Order: sequence, then C-alpha cells, then structure tokens
Amino acid sequence: MEWKLFSDGNVNFVDAEWYKEREAAHHLEEDGHVDRLNIADYLIGRAIDMGGASIVDLGCGDGGLLQLLKKYVTPSWGYDLMPTNIDHATRIRGVDARYTDFNNDEIEYADIAVMTEVLEHLEDPHKVVRELPSKYLIASSPYTETDEYHYEFHLWAWDPEGYAALMAQGGYKVLQHMLVAGWSQVLLCVREDN
Repeated sequence: MEWKLFSDGNVNFVDAEWYKEREAAHHLEEDGHVDRLNIADYLIGRAIDMGGASIVDLGCGDGGLLQLLKKYVTPSWGYDLMPTNIDHATRIRGVDARYTDFNNDEIEYADIAVMTEVLEHLEDPHKVVRELPSKYLIASSPYTETDEYHYEFHLWAWDPEGYAALMAQGGYKVLQHMLVAGWSQVLLCVREDN
C-alpha cells in the first residue's frame, strides 16, 4: 500500500531553504539507524559484486553511509541539501559530499544509486525512480507509517508491497527486500531494461 500524505500545492518543507537551518542528523551513531545503514552497506557490497563500479548517495546526510563505504575501492560520492550535513561529512567523516539539490540540479550519477530515508521526503518519488539512470538502486524507507501515523515531514508512506511497487513502476526489479530494526525496509534493486 502507498499513502500520499500531502495535498497538491501544499508542500513547503522539501526545498533547500527549509533544510538550510536544520541540524545534522548523525544516523551512524543512532540506534535503529545504524542497523539500517549497515544493511544498506551490505546490499551495496552485493551490487558491487554484480558489477557496480561507482556509487552515488542521493541524500547522503552527514556522510555516515559514505564513511562505511570507504572500505571498498569503488569510487563513491554523495549529495545533500543541508549545509550542516555537508560540513560534517567533509570535515569530520572525510568523505566526498557535495551541497546540491540532486532532485533539481545537474549531478553526476553512478552505477549504484543509494537513497536511504529519502524518497518519502520527495514530492514526486515515482518520477525520481523512473528517471534514475543507475543500474542498481539501494533504497530504504519506514514500513510502519500510514496515512494516520507518520513523521510530520514525510510526504509519502509505503508498506513493503507498496515500496516494491514504487520500484517496479520505475523499471527496477527487487532482488532483496529486508525489514530492519522493527521500522525500516531496505531494498536492493536492478534496472530491468539494462
């Protein structure tokens, strides 16, 4: 199932201005989130084993996942809308994180795209998935949210079947779908038209 959690024309918290003053979220150091990031790391390793030669983290936050990816020789970089995240990612974690709105600006894509806890924040996640040129996609989102119970700044919610359907409408086949920490779902997908 999928739930749209906003009215058309009534979205005022998904642009760069809204994110500008927010504090960095250090998910790699938080219970629940670290489990999700470790599963995403594992699935990225699987995508590398299948031939993925580069990784882009779309909505990379403070660079926590990019820090985990340093163990691979695969080039990786990320984009985020929060200046505090980019500062922490580059200065503290020592990763390649760039201040850019990947949803609206020109960016460099990779064989493997990562969007952990991102799609539920986008006004049109269906279009983003459809237009994503990457062969592999690792994505995560809460699976316990509904139209009645959800984080106030999420625009969409999906149960496991709905999240898999989001990937399918975008041309991706789900290879692995894992439920993590009692609230998050993490997927490894491959583009079927490649």
